[in-house]
Amino acid sequence: MSRIYKPMPPLWHLKQMFNLSDDCPNGLIWKIKKASYEPGDPAGRLNKSTGFYMVCIDNEVYMVHRIVYYLRTGQCPDEHSVEHAVTVDNIKDNRLDLIPTYRTSVLRSRLVL
Repeated sequence: MSRIYKPMPPLWHLKQMFNLSDDCPNGLIWKIKKASYEPGDPAGRLNKSTGFYMVCIDNEVYMVHRIVYYLRTGQCPDEHSVEHAVTVDNIKDNRLDLIPTYRTSVLRSRLVL
């Protein structure tokens, strides 16, 4: 069963808010000052039930790994799942590629008919 992902904020907006960093566990730090964060602080919080880091942008919650992928590649992960490599050693950036979700591939197949 595939997920339905919400549209990502524009890339220019994410670049104003965040920087990529290898010094924090999720790879994303704040670029701007927010109410309880300073520039350079790790962005997002770990959701212990899912194991994913989440961050709130404009009162919407997004998964941090999707934002990191978007900032690293410039490729928007809307309507796609981010594929992760299975590694024995615990590396931070194990994102490989985007995989179209079931919903997107079904819509494309209907357009071809």
